[in-house]
Amino acid sequence: MDLDSWQPRDIARRLATAVASLIGVTAFLALWLGLPTHFLLAMLGGGGLGFLSFLLVHPLLRAFYR
Repeated sequence: MDLDSWQPRDIARRLATAVASLIGVTAFLALWLGLPTHFLLAMLGGGGLGFLSFLLVHPLLRAFYR
């Protein structure tokens, strides 16, 4: 794969996906292990927070890499 051929939107999308995944997994573990939350509720919370963080981080990274 030629990394130099990536467009700025590709870089922003991949970095935003990585950041959102990290935030979602961290939130899931915090809800499941840190708080007495049921496993499925923790998964929903982590997934929801990861999705919301993607929606916030992706436009910021697109603006940064333009």
